[in-house]
Amino acid sequence: MTTRTKLKIGELELGQGLILAPMAGITDLSFRRIAKSFDVDLVTSEMVSSEGLVRNKASTKMLLQSHSEEKPLAIQLFGSDPKVAAEAARIAADEGADIIDLNMGCPVPKVVRQGAGAALLRDSATVAILVDAVRQAVSVPVTVKTRSGWSQSKINVLEVARVAEDAGADAITIHPRTARQGFYGSADWSLIAKVKQAVNIPVIGNGDVTRPEDVGKMSKLTQCDGVMIGRGAMGNPWIFKQAKQLAAGQYTASPSVNERSEVMRRHLALYEESLHGRRSLAGFRSRIMWY
Repeated sequence: MTTRTKLKIGELELGQGLILAPMAGITDLSFRRIAKSFDVDLVTSEMVSSEGLVRNKASTKMLLQSHSEEKPLAIQLFGSDPKVAAEAARIAADEGADIIDLNMGCPVPKVVRQGAGAALLRDSATVAILVDAVRQAVSVPVTVKTRSGWSQSKINVLEVARVAEDAGADAITIHPRTARQGFYGSADWSLIAKVKQAVNIPVIGNGDVTRPEDVGKMSKLTQCDGVMIGRGAMGNPWIFKQAKQLAAGQYTASPSVNERSEVMRRHLALYEESLHGRRSLAGFRSRIMWY
């Protein structure tokens, strides 16, 4: 089996295009550094509120915390006001973001009520204005992460992808479930293939990639330019290195109990290091269960 074609977003060279997905409460600095040690090509922050950044909210700004060893880093922003999003993007870029990713797929009610996240799937005109405003505000690449549509009767990802491209997006990530689905049911990878045929910017596939073998399967089926892995990497950062080994025709062994324990301990140390005395270690309990 041959290795994947290299992914390029803007001027950024991103190897084989394996990306750690943004996950609220999960892809903090400690987890991103762990993922980077297992050969992921790009890591993404937790979802960051544009309003919170512009208002200089301490808890929001803390999400921009980064480390040189995790580079390159994408910061994902959510919001619906183009002016606010543009200013938030400037702040994130000034703080070291290598890519600004715009969330247009989060189905969480408190986000949707703000007209942000997946709510933008119901308003392609705002998608265009939002992407354009952020594109004009920063010099780093701007990407979009979205879903297949608001509901099964409103699958409009092709329209959203074209609108985002026309407005200046440098790449788009497709999680082919609807907002109504949340994480239930199966991701329809065929929609990723359709978007790939419809636009000229890089297309990144996401959804139901839980094993190293799934990376190659998604790539072959959809011809996507990169693969983003979220829940499949929780407690299993080995998935990135294993996927690359498979692509090169190499044998991949599952990590031993001792290896898992060692990585968990390093994760704990990095988590503690990132706290700077601000929070307790109670938040690490769930991470222990991942392993």
